[in-house]
Formats: sequence, structure tokens, C-alpha cells
Amino acid sequence: MRKFMYDREIFKLILMFLMVLDHIPYFISPYLADTFHLITRVVAVGFGYLVIEGLKYTHSKRNYLLRLSGWGVFMALGNFIMNQFLNQDYKMSILGDNIFITLAVGAAITMLWNTGSKRNKCISFLLMLIGCIPILEGSFLLLPFMFITNLTYDNVKKRDLSYLGLAAFFGIIELSMTIPVMDTGNLISVYDSIAMNASNLFFILIVPLLHLYNGKQWKYASRLKYLFYIFYPAHLWIIHLVANYLAK
Repeated sequence: MRKFMYDREIFKLILMFLMVLDHIPYFISPYLADTFHLITRVVAVGFGYLVIEGLKYTHSKRNYLLRLSGWGVFMALGNFIMNQFLNQDYKMSILGDNIFITLAVGAAITMLWNTGSKRNKCISFLLMLIGCIPILEGSFLLLPFMFITNLTYDNVKKRDLSYLGLAAFFGIIELSMTIPVMDTGNLISVYDSIAMNASNLFFILIVPLLHLYNGKQWKYASRLKYLFYIFYPAHLWIIHLVANYLAK
């Protein structure tokens, strides 16, 4: 099994490839888009995991947080500018299409918790609960995931069991939304409803991906340091521009 394990840069490339699959529903059939939407629930949590890992090994947590926040502000401005050229159907949400902001909030929550101060731990937990209000992209899932990852990072068994518990929580809440559709007996409608209303639980697919991840850096990792930061907004802006153009 060891020879099949991959390093941090390969992990990021896998996540970025899956990210593209999740953002191309404009160009593929709705049911293929549903499938991609389910299997790509690992993307946000995958990068969330890497942020927690980064906080443990970075030389400056402050600079790490500022970098995430800075790119979040940059993308928010970019989304706003992009929207001036897009039709209503293809406009981007300033905060809802900006995972940098959610990752930055998750990083801040983690940094507060790790200070060891009881006061800061209370503030951290409260911020995590408030952040779960679905305003930021993926915050309802990503912030609890990052919180759990920080607490269980050094214990793989606890980590996996905690992820399973979180997936069960989402399954109980979200699958209840598909029950009315299940009464129709239409399997395609049920599948579509699960993909649209109960997809968060599929983040659990991150577990096998993490078991194949060796946590090591490629020796030329510094050359790819900003690849994700550039690729994430660039691919979204290109997809929305192309979709908008083709719709004319």
C-alpha cells in the first residue's frame, strides 16, 4: 500500500481536479452533474484538512491567516467585478463562491482554540457555531470538520470515527429532506434530491483519500506554493465567463 501513497502536492492536484468537476454543471447533463456533486464533497474538507496541517507546521501562523484572508478579499473583489459582465444566471456570490474566506475563519477559530486559554476556547467554539450559519461557502460542513480535525489530528482512529459521527449527523438531518421525494417512487428524482439536499454526508469519502496521503511535501513544493490560490479563482472565473458567453 505504501507505494500508492501520495504527497501534499499530488493531494492538492487531486482536489483541484475534483473541484473543476463540481463547477462544470453548465456544460454537462444534470444527472452527471449530480454524480460529480456527490463525489466532490471531499474538496472543501480536503483543503480544510490541509489548512489545519499547515497551521501545525508553518513558521508564522499570523502570516498564514493573513494570506488566506488576503486571497479571500482579492476573490471577493474579483467576483464583484466579474458580476458586472455576467448575466443574472451566471453571476457569482461574493461570499458564497469564496472558499478562502471560510478557510480563513476556520484557521482563526483553530488558532484561538490552540492558545489554551479557556476564554479563547469559548470564543473559538462560539465563532464555530455562528460560522455554521450558511452564509460563507461550505461553512455548515467545513468549520465543524476543521474543528474536529484540529482536535483529532494526532489520532487517526479518533479522527475517522469523529468524521463518521459528523457524516451521520448530516445524514440524519439532510436525508429527511428526501423522504417526500422517495414517496414518488421515481429513482431518478430520489437521486437528484439526495445530490441537491443531502450531499454533505458524502464528505466522508475524504477518509480513504487521507489514508493514502503521506503528509510529506514534494522537494520542489515551494514552486507550487501559490498554485491553489491562483487556480481556484481563475478556474471559477473562466467557467462563468465561458458559460455566460455560450448562453448568448
